[in-house]
Amino acid sequence: MCIHKIIRLFSIFLTAILTLSASDIEKISHNNMNEIDNLLRTSVLNKEVIGVSALIYDEGSVIYKNSYGLRDRERNIPVEVDTIWRIFSMTKPVTATIIMDLKEEKKLNLSDPVSKYIPEIDNMQVARIDENGFVSLESQNRAITLEDLMLHRSGMGYGIFGSQSILTSLYNDAELFYVVDKKSGISESMEKKMTKLSKLPLLFQPGEAWYYSYSMDVLGRVAEVIEGKKLGEIMEERLFKPLGMTDTSFAIKPEQQKRFASNYFRTKEGNFILIEDGQNSPFANPLNEFQSGGAGLVSTIDDFAIFAKLILDGGKYKGHRVLDEETIDLMIKDHMGQDKPYLIPWLGPDFMSGFGYGGSIQINETPEQLARNGKGIGHWGWSGAARTIFWIDRKNNSFGILLLQFLSDEDPKIHDEFRALAFAMTKNQ
Repeated sequence: MCIHKIIRLFSIFLTAILTLSASDIEKISHNNMNEIDNLLRTSVLNKEVIGVSALIYDEGSVIYKNSYGLRDRERNIPVEVDTIWRIFSMTKPVTATIIMDLKEEKKLNLSDPVSKYIPEIDNMQVARIDENGFVSLESQNRAITLEDLMLHRSGMGYGIFGSQSILTSLYNDAELFYVVDKKSGISESMEKKMTKLSKLPLLFQPGEAWYYSYSMDVLGRVAEVIEGKKLGEIMEERLFKPLGMTDTSFAIKPEQQKRFASNYFRTKEGNFILIEDGQNSPFANPLNEFQSGGAGLVSTIDDFAIFAKLILDGGKYKGHRVLDEETIDLMIKDHMGQDKPYLIPWLGPDFMSGFGYGGSIQINETPEQLARNGKGIGHWGWSGAARTIFWIDRKNNSFGILLLQFLSDEDPKIHDEFRALAFAMTKNQ
C-alpha cells in the first residue's frame, strides 16, 4: 500500500476519533464486560449468592447477558438462560400495566373507590395507637381509591414483615398468601383473601403515608372483578401471549419443572438454607388458585426483558401496542411526592426517590451516589423478595435485570455493584 493511502486512512481514522463525543469515549472506556463477569463470578465463589443471571440492554440491543452458579444446589444443576425464577414483587409492575390497560379502555378510573369493585374494603376501620399502647378504631376519612392502592398509600399492611407491632401481627397472622385447604388440596383464591383482608384494620388514614402493602394484590383482584376472569388469564391475553412471554405465569407446568430454580434463605452468618425445592414446589400444584397481583409470577430473564423493553419503548413491543406512550409517561413519574412520610425507609427524600404507578422513581442523583449504586434520575423499577431487581432508564435508552433466588434480611451488595457498573456502561452525558 502506498504511503499516501496509509496517510489518508490514518487521517480518516483520526478524524473519526476526534469527532466522538466525550460521552461516546466514556461509554467505550467503561464498556468492559469483564467487570460484570468478575462481579457475578466472585459473588458465587465468595458464597454471597448461589446462582445469578444478569442482563443489560442499551441503545437497541442486549449488550450483556450471562449466568453463574447453581439454580439447584442440592442437585448441582447450573443456572442457564432459560432458568425460571420466582420474581415475587416484580409482579407488581406487571399488575400496574394491566390496570393502566383497563384504564385506557375506560373500564376503570384511578379515582374510583376500591369498594366499587370490592365492597368489603369499605368496611375496613383505621387503627390508632395512643401513647399507652391502647388501640382504638375509627372510620375512614375518605374512601380508598385505586390510585391509593397503586401508590401504597391505602393504609393497608402486608403480613411479610413479621410481628413488628400489634397491627402488623394481625396482618402476619391473617394468611393473606398461599394457603392450601387440607381436604381439597386447593389453594385459596384472591376472592377469599379479600374477605380476610376486610376484617383487618388500616394502619393509617388513606393518603397519609407510604407503606409497602397488600395494595397491588387488591388491584389484581379488581382486574378479576372487572374482567370476570382469573388474573393469570387476563395477563396471558393482554400481555404474555401477544408479547411472546411463554415462560411467565402464576404456575409451573410439568414440562417447565426441571428449569425451575430452588429458593433459599441466607442467614446472618452467610449460610444458605433450602426453603423451597424447585422440584417439589407449590407453584407446580395444579390446584393452585392463588394468583397474587403483588407477588405471584414466575419468569425467565428473557421473558422479563420483553416486559422491560415494552416499558422502555413507550408501551409498544415489536409492533404490538399495549399502552399509549402518554400512559407509560404517567406510570414512571413520581405521584407520591416528597411531603408525605415513607413509613418503611426504602424511599423518599433521604434516598432522592419517589413512587410512580407500580415502581419507584429516582428524582435526583449525586456523583457519589451514582458511583455507589448507579440509580440515575428517571430510573423506574422494582425488586422481588428473592432478591431479583430490574430498572428502566428511558433517558439512556437502557434497562437492567439481575435475578437471584434467596430471601435475606438485607439486600445483597451485588445489587448496588451491578447497577453501578451497568449505569457506567450505558450512560450518556
